Amino acid sequence: MKTTTFILYFLFFGIIGYSQVETKVIIVDLSKPHIKSVLICKDSSGEVANPPCDNVDSSKWLSVQSKDMISIKLINGNPLKFDYKIDTKNIIFYNDNVDNNLNQIISEIERLSIAPSIAYAVPMGTIQNIVDTNNRLFISINELNIEVDTFYETLKQKKVLTEEDYIDRSVELLKESKNILKETYENDNELQSFVKDPNYNDVKKVAIANKNMAAKSVDNIINKLYSINLDSYTLPIDIQGQNIDAIEFKLKRFDKETKEEDINFASKPYNIWIKGGLKIDVSAGLFFSSLYDYEFDKRDDLSTSGNKIITLKNKGEYDLAFGSMINTYVRMNSWVVPTLNFGAALTQNEKLQVLFGGGLILGKQERIILTAGISMGKVERIADSYSVGESYNLGDSGTIPTQSEFKFGNFFGITYNLSKVKKISLDKGIE
Repeated sequence: MKTTTFILYFLFFGIIGYSQVETKVIIVDLSKPHIKSVLICKDSSGEVANPPCDNVDSSKWLSVQSKDMISIKLINGNPLKFDYKIDTKNIIFYNDNVDNNLNQIISEIERLSIAPSIAYAVPMGTIQNIVDTNNRLFISINELNIEVDTFYETLKQKKVLTEEDYIDRSVELLKESKNILKETYENDNELQSFVKDPNYNDVKKVAIANKNMAAKSVDNIINKLYSINLDSYTLPIDIQGQNIDAIEFKLKRFDKETKEEDINFASKPYNIWIKGGLKIDVSAGLFFSSLYDYEFDKRDDLSTSGNKIITLKNKGEYDLAFGSMINTYVRMNSWVVPTLNFGAALTQNEKLQVLFGGGLILGKQERIILTAGISMGKVERIADSYSVGESYNLGDSGTIPTQSEFKFGNFFGITYNLSKVKKISLDKGIE
């Protein structure tokens, strides 16, 4: 009973452990561009969690496990200056769901501003004070817009944009624009006490125009400075179970204004090599097998008239054969990978042999397989009633009796992988 319980626990936790899937985030530094991989765990919501839960992968070739989900993160770029694409898909660096929303800001300002009330039943000062405030606010709004545009153009000139470049200044500008917007509302409310003034309508038009200008100024700051999301991830894709060697993607950069591609930017595609999981390839080449048809000769038996002594022709230890192999191996991020293989070959006498063995795969892009093992097939041997070196009367034909037998031998060979490195594009994984 204890043994059964132990086995059940082992199977349960084994399945749970195997089912745990992590997202491998490939971090592409757009300022170099340099590439490195960081393992980042997924939280319960399925999103990529921060901070990373593992160390930087410093292997020579970028690689992921076959069971991993793959996501791409772009850092140190400038989405104000450039558009970035992975293969044909645009990478979005903007977030529409920003905390600062113009409608929310206006609602809050309307709530906090002094609404028309009995407090304005008696005019405070003269309507000229409202006119002067309108003029001052108009100038302030235009100066703020110039300041925002200048700051935005400065950011656009940077090849690398970080939060430190714009966050603090963006907060200051948004705070200033909110204060101006609030003041336009307060000034308009104060104007209500001068409804009977002959200049009321003209002043009212200016006050409303200032409110609209101030609102557009706030909206402009939000759209330009608050919708940027520098932490841009692609949606994770699942590669488990696919008979591939690598995932390939091309990073492209386009000037936002001219729309022209920078062909010198990341000119070579990125390859993410797959580790783990079985891979099956086909190769063909040259084999040397110890299985081959024996050939016999005869000479006169001087001691017995009419008899012939059977002799075996010396053809060496191995026969040449051509064939193909199916190579099965666990994917490794290495130049040398062990493999199990089986296949078939044809000898020079066009006899089919079945081959089973093991070997080494050499190379990554172009692959040579060195292999050795057991060969099996039918070969010609001397008939059971006859022996090499013995004397027999072979009759008028002089034919040496032979028979076909199934035999085991050994082989070694060298083959070339007919299956080129199988890659899939990351393009379809980015939706």
